[in-house]
Amino acid sequence: MSDEGKTSIERLQQIMTALMEQLLVESLKSVELAMTQWRAGGLGVFETHAELLRHAAKAERLAERMARIGLDNAGALLRDAFDAGLIGEEEFVRFVGRPPEEVQPSPPLSDNSKIVGLPDKRDLIEELLAQGPILVHIDARHVLAQVPEQFRKDPKLVLRFGYDLTPAIIDLSIDDHGMYGTLTFGGVPTRCVLPWGSVYSVVSEADQKGMVWPEDVPDCIVDALQEQVAEKRSEARVEADEASAKPPSPPPTRGSHLTLVK
Repeated sequence: MSDEGKTSIERLQQIMTALMEQLLVESLKSVELAMTQWRAGGLGVFETHAELLRHAAKAERLAERMARIGLDNAGALLRDAFDAGLIGEEEFVRFVGRPPEEVQPSPPLSDNSKIVGLPDKRDLIEELLAQGPILVHIDARHVLAQVPEQFRKDPKLVLRFGYDLTPAIIDLSIDDHGMYGTLTFGGVPTRCVLPWGSVYSVVSEADQKGMVWPEDVPDCIVDALQEQVAEKRSEARVEADEASAKPPSPPPTRGSHLTLVK
């Protein structure tokens, strides 16, 4: 790579670092405002926690965008940097080859990022809930998940949600960041928070149909499944070896067509 190319990449990294810092600061200001309102009694604890979830989701999406940055695909983020006043039009054109008004900025960080080929979690869960109760499989170890303390280390926790359950989940709600509701465990009502990152499968009680999002399945479950597959293959090989080691059965004796008459 030429010295000019190295300089361009270094400058791009500087711009992206400044942009990331600015966007995170803006998001943290919202968190700080929510915390201030909470301390003053003007905002509930769950609403405050929801703002923390929004910040975490924005930070995750921002990191994903930055991880894919390069000289050949930096246009949208550079437009963001231009709009934020971090670079001038001349430098923008030098990087992109076009004026800023011809380049679309990045979508808002609050937008849901959908996995290609799989339905969006929120859309599918809302659709299934309209049909009846659902079973939501979550990794309760997720840093932002809230469940009863005895389940906090469970990567295979299954929670039942629905609009007409007994006891009812009167505060069941869903937004871009997760599911929320007060569930009853052993007669004790507990407020649960399920960020989308903790949800890896959902099943409808009505017809047992559902969906698994492979990227969010906990590693321990994947490892266990791989071990089971390996054991099945090993057992199949042993059975095949045993079958091949057995001596061939003698051919069946042919019965006589004569009948003894006394």
